[in-house]
Amino acid sequence: MTNTKRVLSVGMAAATLVLVSFPFLESLKLVLPGIGPFLAMVGIVPGTEPAWIAPVSGASAVGLATAAFIVSWKQRSYLVTGLLTSSGIFYITGTLIAVSYLFGMVIPGPILGTISGFAILGLGITKGVRTARTVPLISR
Repeated sequence: MTNTKRVLSVGMAAATLVLVSFPFLESLKLVLPGIGPFLAMVGIVPGTEPAWIAPVSGASAVGLATAAFIVSWKQRSYLVTGLLTSSGIFYITGTLIAVSYLFGMVIPGPILGTISGFAILGLGITKGVRTARTVPLISR
């Protein structure tokens, strides 16, 4: 018998990781220009996405991460911890690369993405501390 809350929280945390992987892969093209043809083979081509995709995916990632954190509040889950923490690190890394290569220190752009990445990372760290400090129940 599966725990519905655990499955839901893991699914939302995994969806968060998928959402933040696109900005990370986009920023990798700036650092490693040779990766561009490979990313074009899988469908990630610069300029093909609409302008609203970055803010919507960022807000959705923060919303999904928060929902995964709330749903898994009383659950011990190192998987949700790992997914949220890696999502935050990916998002921070991707937006910081974009800041350094493209935009500079611009407030409405990648800086808000970096702040959102730190929020996701904070949720993951909080979940990890809570998971580690929770005493597991031993059932007979």
